[in-house]
Amino acid sequence: MGRKTATAIIVFLSVLVCTLAFNTSSFAGPIAGKEIKIGGLFPITGHGANVGKREAIGTQAAVDVINAKGGVYGVPLKLFIEDTASNPQEGVNALRKLAGDYKVLAIVGPHYSSMGETTFPLGNRLKIIQIAVASSKPGLAAANRPYAFRNTLTEDKVAGAVIREFKKRYNIKKVAIMTDIKDAVSKSVGTKVLPPAFKAQGIEVITGDKPVTFQTNDTQFKAQITKLKAMKPDGIGLGALGPDALNIITEARRQGMKQHFMSTAPIMEGELPEKGGKAVEGTFAGSYWMMAVASGESQEFIKAYKKRSKTMYASRFTENPDYYPVNAYDAVFMIVEAIKHMCVSNKPGELQMDRDKIMYYMATLRDFEGVASKGFNCVGDGVKDVIVCEIKNGRWKALK
Repeated sequence: MGRKTATAIIVFLSVLVCTLAFNTSSFAGPIAGKEIKIGGLFPITGHGANVGKREAIGTQAAVDVINAKGGVYGVPLKLFIEDTASNPQEGVNALRKLAGDYKVLAIVGPHYSSMGETTFPLGNRLKIIQIAVASSKPGLAAANRPYAFRNTLTEDKVAGAVIREFKKRYNIKKVAIMTDIKDAVSKSVGTKVLPPAFKAQGIEVITGDKPVTFQTNDTQFKAQITKLKAMKPDGIGLGALGPDALNIITEARRQGMKQHFMSTAPIMEGELPEKGGKAVEGTFAGSYWMMAVASGESQEFIKAYKKRSKTMYASRFTENPDYYPVNAYDAVFMIVEAIKHMCVSNKPGELQMDRDKIMYYMATLRDFEGVASKGFNCVGDGVKDVIVCEIKNGRWKALK
């Protein structure tokens, strides 16, 4: 019998015993130790710093809520945060530290798809789950089973809903696409997601299979916008992160372009409405949670986030949550649910078994009741509803 098979059998038997006890008595699954360690893998510095800080605040807010209610069977959670510095190699180093030095049970993060392309394979080798809170390049979790999960929608699922409303609002018949060719999710959006999504709704893609391109953190877009302007599209589809989108749209307005831009979820990071002003008004994107239309279930999250944001990475760019910290917040509750239902022991000698129990639970989690999360599909991607948004009066607002 191979070691993998033996481990699976041991985990299965322990889970079976736990399940029987859980369903037939008042069993409360004793948790060893003085604390339950979980990790956070976020871009606290680098070009994704503000969004990474919001994710860290959201994760800690969940820990605060859970601990205020007694932790897990009386044992508190402790969060260990490591900075990926918005750099894939730093992400690898941070993951090794969380898994090996701190010996956390599970990890919330990373953020970027480019980060997931390096940390997900390593997580499989280290046998520890990562629940990314963004990282929405289609196929990335599927390629890194069984320990990679993403509590987000992949961009192809967001694009269709956004394009439908974009077309209706601006009478779009032909579009040009401009895309980042360095950032993994942006490149995927611009080259793999948007072209078929536009065509599926009868919109001509005048850039064909050769979109106008740039690279993450470019500072000059004059040549690309001049090229777009000459094409005379009805609208522009962007494969870009928020900070780059800001510079692109600003340059388009400087050159006199009045056409509107659209994209998927990544464009919503980077304070685009607040920094872009009138230049970015009317830009479309997609989300699955917004504070302005938050349901009653969101109020505990908002309260906990705002309280924690006053003492953790406090700034005007972190005082209000967006959907990324919601994903992080829900991920912590998913981990706690797994700990309870899978009878995780939290004993040092059973660390790998505990990590595997959590992984097995996530693999079949389909009915989670989170702030904006329902669980994962069969390839580890999040299950959520889409909210189509536009920039109006300096804010992202949901379409009615």
